Amino acid sequence: MKGLKKGSITIDVLIAGMILTAGIAASMYLFRLGFQYLEKANTANLIALKISQTPALLRTLDLSKESGLEDLGDGVTLRWMSKLIAKSRPERMAEAKIPSAHELYLYEVTLNFEHKGIAKTYKVNVFRSTTLVSPEQMGI
Repeated sequence: MKGLKKGSITIDVLIAGMILTAGIAASMYLFRLGFQYLEKANTANLIALKISQTPALLRTLDLSKESGLEDLGDGVTLRWMSKLIAKSRPERMAEAKIPSAHELYLYEVTLNFEHKGIAKTYKVNVFRSTTLVSPEQMGI
């Protein structure tokens, strides 16, 4: 009977070691998974920060080129494509039929932000105007 108790302690220690090993392996997996999600969250936050800077960038882009690639810093790149939706030269006074000194453009712009394999795509409409003649040339 005494030999049975010694073997029982050895089995208890082996079972406890297996449970401890399984717990450590599960913890390591959860830490790795948590780190991956934290990295994705940091990437999404960095892209969101760059998106907030986009309105200023859109003012400087030549949308008539139809596409381009911009480096926004911190490893974030912006691929953009533009498509002219409408072009108009309105009349200044409907009854006098005097043409406007401006031409109006409406573009659909697709913005694709990329960082570390994660991409976010947005579409926006951008309104532009071009001065055709100066007010002095029109006699105003």
